[in-house]
Amino acid sequence: MPDFDVVIVGGGAAGLSTALVLSRTRRKVLVVDSGAPRNAPASHMHGFLSRDGMSPARLLAMGRDEVQRYGSEVRSGIVDELVADGQSGFKVLLSDDQRVSSRRVLVATGVRDELPAVEGLHERPFPVNFGCGND
Repeated sequence: MPDFDVVIVGGGAAGLSTALVLSRTRRKVLVVDSGAPRNAPASHMHGFLSRDGMSPARLLAMGRDEVQRYGSEVRSGIVDELVADGQSGFKVLLSDDQRVSSRRVLVATGVRDELPAVEGLHERPFPVNFGCGND
């Protein structure tokens, strides 16, 4: 029997929202998050209903707490390998050499920004990490 019903690769808003819905339906869920969100340079968000002005890091922390309250797990790390395992699902190898099995896998790693060649853009006073973190 697999360790999890679903492994979600990516712990941003999309991955955590999916984990919350699945967890509420009593699915056993593991979220694997690299900790390198696309919006890391942003100090706050706009246009997100009921969270306008909140920091992205706070939103993710609240999301992780909600998911864990329903019994699912959130682990820091990167998925290094996914292998289809016949009819039982997938074998998932994590960057710390842990192995788990799952009936399903959902990839929610977001998009990658391709920044224009604007002078001074990369010298902004924040840590720039515009990748999805799961490369």
